[in-house]
Amino acid sequence: MVSYKYVILGGGMVAGYAAREFVERGVGPGELAILSSDSVPPYERPPLSKGFLAGVDSEDSILINPESFYAEHGIDLRLTTRVVRVDPNAKRLFTSAGDEFGFDKLLIATGANVRMLETPGAALDGVFSLRTFDDARRLRDASKHAQQAVVVGGGFIAMEVASVLATAGVKTTMLFPEDRVWMRLFSPEMSMFFARYYQQRDVTFVAGETATALEGTGNVTEVVTSSGRRVPADLVVAGIGVVPALDAVSDSGVTIDNGVRVNEFLETGRADVYAAGDIANYRDVIFEKQRRAEHWDNAVEQGKHAARAMLGEREPFIHVPYFFSDVFDLSYEFWGDAADADRVVYRGDVSTRSFSAWWLRDRHVRAAFVMDRPDDERERAPVWIAEHQQVDAERMSDETVPLSDLMVKS
Repeated sequence: MVSYKYVILGGGMVAGYAAREFVERGVGPGELAILSSDSVPPYERPPLSKGFLAGVDSEDSILINPESFYAEHGIDLRLTTRVVRVDPNAKRLFTSAGDEFGFDKLLIATGANVRMLETPGAALDGVFSLRTFDDARRLRDASKHAQQAVVVGGGFIAMEVASVLATAGVKTTMLFPEDRVWMRLFSPEMSMFFARYYQQRDVTFVAGETATALEGTGNVTEVVTSSGRRVPADLVVAGIGVVPALDAVSDSGVTIDNGVRVNEFLETGRADVYAAGDIANYRDVIFEKQRRAEHWDNAVEQGKHAARAMLGEREPFIHVPYFFSDVFDLSYEFWGDAADADRVVYRGDVSTRSFSAWWLRDRHVRAAFVMDRPDDERERAPVWIAEHQQVDAERMSDETVPLSDLMVKS
């Protein structure tokens, strides 16, 4: 058995950024190990549905750290290593190959697994999901020969994949059960804007329906919907979300609750065991609720924070939830949590490609969406959310009023 002072279970984005933080803070050779079931070193996930899928980004360019980084700093990076059991009491990890690893402190960063289509025909060739580097590479290669695609789902991954396929000249249909695109996040006006924008770029929306069967001989040729509609497709992509990857820790004694439950310090409650990234259901001290976030920024910041915590810096993780997306020639950003908002106010024209949306509760800013707007809006959004800033909602949509004049003292 080999033992290490620090072990990261998982080889995703948390691992890549935590490793960098450990190195910057002086962790020595032989003290850190990363046990990853993936076949490549930690990489950025956003390009998988954007630049890498489109053939713009290379394999090397999406690595978080150069492949040589780990050996140069004495980090034991174990790829294609599947941990099947964690014993926090004995401080041991056990792999499917029968190996054992010891640790003083452990960071659980197993991420999430993609939801798979479970309809008849889902095992046909030409049916893809998108979560890993290998998924993206296979989908990218298949899309070069595709003529017609169906993207199942109406969230941000589905929207990104649909935009890449349509831009490449593939006739693309988006199929989702909700009444409008990304209903969970977008306001009705925002959904209307994006639906029109996509349709102008030859993406067909089939809303309010599900895929009930995939048909074909060998390769998929059709998607049958819940209304009986038949949509031709030689490529199908499922963008229907992910679930926490809990197999390795299900019997470890950590609290399982929509992921691994941790406090504001990313501590699991088991001594010297932490969790971060997609797997972590953490205490959000800004919104005073438990939250599990499946976004790039959360993995980056929690990876770095967890490394510092394991090195003895016990500070709460205080961070405004954030993500960004690129679709066609649009780029937008979102901060906060709109779940309990009672009002949304727009600056700019929501029927155009330049507007911002501000979700308020009792006039306090809870969330913001910004697309092609002045830097002041981008800069103030996370600050106002973190500080629970109250604003003059009645004047907020008036672009002649500077944002600084909208602040109301509590």
